[in-house]
Amino acid sequence: MNITPPDLTTIIKSEQHYLGKYTLAVGLILIVIGIFGLLSPVILSAATDGILAGILILGGAVWIAHSYQLHAHGLGDWLRPLLLLITGAIMVALPAAGIASIGLLFILYFFIDAYRNFTRPKVLSGVGRGWFFFSGIIDVLIALLFIVTWPQGSLILVGIFVGVNLIFDGIILIIVRNGIIGLTKS
Repeated sequence: MNITPPDLTTIIKSEQHYLGKYTLAVGLILIVIGIFGLLSPVILSAATDGILAGILILGGAVWIAHSYQLHAHGLGDWLRPLLLLITGAIMVALPAAGIASIGLLFILYFFIDAYRNFTRPKVLSGVGRGWFFFSGIIDVLIALLFIVTWPQGSLILVGIFVGVNLIFDGIILIIVRNGIIGLTKS
């Protein structure tokens, strides 16, 4: 088993097939949506709630159809998809509650990420140790920001963090695209 990570050239070339010719357009769209989210974070928070609610509802409907096709009789076969449907419906009916729930998920995520950042340097024998600790401290501060402002702060913070994430995803796509173009021209 080869545990050596591939070099950057190999990674970029392997992504060329996956990303295709629309990489620049998708990257720019993500950046524009992200900037819009920073300018109107409540709207992006609501859109995030709607998208997650739609995923839950779709997942619940597909799971119910699957359980029906299998002639499932167990309570668990029907309880899980109904829970998905009900949760998605609540997020649609009460978007502020859905956004507040997403805020709680962000709190959990940032605390888990902080834990990982504080414990990861032990594995790496000091390589980048300071950056891991710095990132962990930032994670804790962001989690505390969500806690202190929850639930009302989630209406703005969710949109801001999703917007920033979309901007960085778009930038990464453009960088990868430029790397691909740079590699294929040489």
